[in-house]
Amino acid sequence: MRARMAGIGGVVMGVLLLAGFRLVTVPPPTVTHHHANWAVFVGGERLDLSDDRFMEDVANCRTSPESIRPQDRIHLHDGDDEVVHVHHPASTWGQLLANLEMAAGPDYLFTPDGERHFAGADSLLVFVRNGQRVYDLTNEPVRSEDRVVISFGAESREEVVEGHFSQVADNAAEHNEKADPGACMGSHEPETFLAKLRRAFIG
Repeated sequence: MRARMAGIGGVVMGVLLLAGFRLVTVPPPTVTHHHANWAVFVGGERLDLSDDRFMEDVANCRTSPESIRPQDRIHLHDGDDEVVHVHHPASTWGQLLANLEMAAGPDYLFTPDGERHFAGADSLLVFVRNGQRVYDLTNEPVRSEDRVVISFGAESREEVVEGHFSQVADNAAEHNEKADPGACMGSHEPETFLAKLRRAFIG
């Protein structure tokens, strides 16, 4: 009987040691929280997206994976329509546009006011990322410190690159160093013991 109890105790001790080792060695959670700068121009005028309807209210942000909304993954905050907040590594420019009641493709741009713009002989839709013109950005992930222009109008591609791109803010790197104003999947709050325990043994 004593030998059996010792055997059970040994098994329990082994399980506890293994559990402790796993808990100590579990890598920290991967948190995506980076920023990009952008601007949208229609007919040579910069689109104003600073209204509250385009801002993600940090009080509404979800942190539970079961309740994450598209707006939690990529959005704008605090009346600042120049800085894009990214909380999921696969978030694309097209998803940002959709969250802002917009849509775009290689030859069309739909704006929140219901206007539908199609490229033709007199108008171009131009995408510029980091000073380089690209064919289409809508399925491209929003990378940290990207600077992007989406322009629809009579301006040539060269005019968009040389003129509109220079008006894009360049402060995404500064925002990368700041704490997130909300808890939208990118909170810098320390991980709780229970959350770490769950991640260590459940994944």
